[in-house]
Order: sequence, then structure tokens, then C-alpha cells
Amino acid sequence: MKSADWETSNDMTPHDIAFLLAEATDEVRIGTAPAQALIRGGRRRRARRWAAVAATTLVVAGSTGALALTGLSGAGDGGRGESSASRPVASAKASEPHMRTTLASGTDGGVPWRVYIDVWKAPADTAEARATLAAMAKFGEHPDDVSTASELVGKVAHFVYRVTGEEAKTTKIVDQVLLPEEDVLSGGEYGTVALPLLPENDTAPRLVIGQVAKAARGVTCTWKNGTSTKVGRTSVVTEANAVLPVIRSLKDSPYDWFACLAPKSTAWEDIKVTK
Repeated sequence: MKSADWETSNDMTPHDIAFLLAEATDEVRIGTAPAQALIRGGRRRRARRWAAVAATTLVVAGSTGALALTGLSGAGDGGRGESSASRPVASAKASEPHMRTTLASGTDGGVPWRVYIDVWKAPADTAEARATLAAMAKFGEHPDDVSTASELVGKVAHFVYRVTGEEAKTTKIVDQVLLPEEDVLSGGEYGTVALPLLPENDTAPRLVIGQVAKAARGVTCTWKNGTSTKVGRTSVVTEANAVLPVIRSLKDSPYDWFACLAPKSTAWEDIKVTK
């Protein structure tokens, strides 16, 4: 939570500055350097909490030109150079939260992969927020932007995980989204984060995870080789007997979510939402 003098403070972190820049533009794109996550908010002026996976170069195009910030991954972690999003998940004391949902899964080059999300209902008061934080802790989860229970009141917490290979060794939080429960997307508005599926073997941002309005009818993920993947409201079985990705409505989340994967020979280019 920022203090009243945040606009004039000289102690602003790169993370804080990134939020201010994001609010001044309709579109934010993270640079395409190897091993970097790409983050975009489609026609969204309000800042969002996006947890990037690696060090990034943020370029914001505005009426006065382009501004750049580099090395954001250490923001908010005391300069240790590793965000909570890139750290392995702590050992859970229980099997899994009841609100966990798989967004997409498959096999890539013989390696199984899965993307799932935990959504925590917005607490109604501080007492409920304390109980929610305690429940999150059992699964190694805690919103980075919450230091006291009162800061969680009225906000929905989302934790997105990427799982590859042996789940116990390769499960990582790749995105966090904390937002007011009354917040909504409308029309063709969206948010996305694109990142490598297998960072140890590939640097191309092939895995796309995104949010769309609950009224959105479909999403088209476009790849750099000119091909595309359509994400609909219902799954479709292809000739290869594979199930295409689906837009999923999650209980307690004000957004609907999806995930899609580019072919191995290419990377993410853009998305288009069908209203």
C-alpha cells in the first residue's frame, strides 16, 4: 500500500514506476529479448499486478515517445534479484486447494505440461482476510502486494502455475493477479503474459496465459509464423485427437481465463478477442 506522498517520494522502486507508466498508456508490451516474459494489457488504463517470470525491458509507447525500464525482476524482493513468481513453490501441507482449476495441458516434445490457477475469494473483512492468508500459507502462497490482512479485504487473489515434467520438481508460480472483486473486463479488453514453456531448453515466449471479459466469445492466439490457435467457450477435438484450449469461467474471479501454446518452431505474436 502506497503512502500519501508516493507521487513525490524518491524511494519509488522500478516496480512502482512500471505501474505508473502502465497507467499512462493503452497498451504495454515487454521487449522480446531471449528468456523474457511478454506482458500486455489490451486497452486497459488501470494498472494491474503482473508478476513477470524473468528480468524484463518495459517499453511504453506514448504521445511523447518511448520510455524504457530494465531489470525489473528484483523489484519488491529487497534487491535479491529473484521475484516470488520465479521461485519454486513451497511444499504444501495439504493436497491442493479446492478452488484449483487446470487452464490447459498437453505434451510438448515428449514432456508433459500443465497450467493451473488457484483463485481465492475476496475476504469481506479483516478477520476473514486473516483466515484466507492462513489458508494460502498452507500451499506456499501469499500475494506480494499484501503486507497486512486488511489490504486483502475486497480483493481476489489469483496464483498461476506452470508445471512441466515431474510436477514436484518443476512447479513454479508464473503470474500473480490481485484485484478488487468488483473489477471487470468488457468488450475486447484483455490481459496476457507470454513466457517460455521450458525455460531450461527454450527461450521463445510460446506459452500464453490470459484474461478476458466474461462475455467474450473467443480468443485467437496468433503466432509469429503466421499460424494461429483459436480458443473457444467449448473444447473441440482435432483430427490428431487433441483438445483445443478453452476459455474457462472460474468461481470468484471477475475475469475469465485461458492458456494456449505456440508450436515449437515459433512464438507468440498477438491475440484477438471476439466480443
